Amino acid sequence: MSDFDGVIDGIWQSGAGVWPNLSVDKAAARALVTVPAIPPHASDLYLALGCALGDPNALQLFDAGILADAARVIRRYDSNHAFVTEVMQRIRIHLLVGEAGEPPRIARFDGRASLRAWVGTCAVRMALYVMRGTRNANEIAVEWPDVIAELPTGHAELDAVRARYADAFRTAWRDACNQLTPRHRTILRMCFVENASVEQIATTYAVHRVTVWRWLEDAKTRVLAQTRARLGELIPTTDPGTASLLSLIGSQLDLGLSVLT
Repeated sequence: MSDFDGVIDGIWQSGAGVWPNLSVDKAAARALVTVPAIPPHASDLYLALGCALGDPNALQLFDAGILADAARVIRRYDSNHAFVTEVMQRIRIHLLVGEAGEPPRIARFDGRASLRAWVGTCAVRMALYVMRGTRNANEIAVEWPDVIAELPTGHAELDAVRARYADAFRTAWRDACNQLTPRHRTILRMCFVENASVEQIATTYAVHRVTVWRWLEDAKTRVLAQTRARLGELIPTTDPGTASLLSLIGSQLDLGLSVLT
């Protein structure tokens, strides 16, 4: 058995344990699996692969559980029923409908984070995108640091840490973001508030998409370093909250960047 076969078997074993009534076509899904090892959320990856293949049972589970959870995220921006319904429909099309012969975008989910958190991040970006498309952009005072700070994590422990250290988290995070270069701030705003894709940013700056990814990774590295330094001034370095907050911020940035298309 090859290493890749072991990864596939591990994903399927994990998925079958959580979703016993779901049977994903392993042969068809193999071409969609790109992870080099069994990810932390392998069972979620199993469900996502079923959705990517158009399996009716997987789609039903996605709608009833994952997408229903995303509605709560959307309501933070506008609780109007029509708005929530429109955003959810757009998310469903964005993630589950392939274009030009390509697999649906949900096939890009890699299981490093929970599917609920990943889709929740998509919901945040889509909600802001719809708001800016239907209202005067000047009426929507949304800053990208606030968007990232509120992204769902899918981890109860990290959410509890964020609540416990709310003041320190907010201060350290915003100070770190303010120290980024203008270009870093601009591309993060384009990603998280304007719903711009990597390709759109690359076109704006007349650079290759790989260059944009490097800028984004550099921005992530810098803001984590600055946040670490600021937290060191606000919380004792021995406090376990420091490491947890850094993990929180890192996971939020990773989640946000992982849904860029």
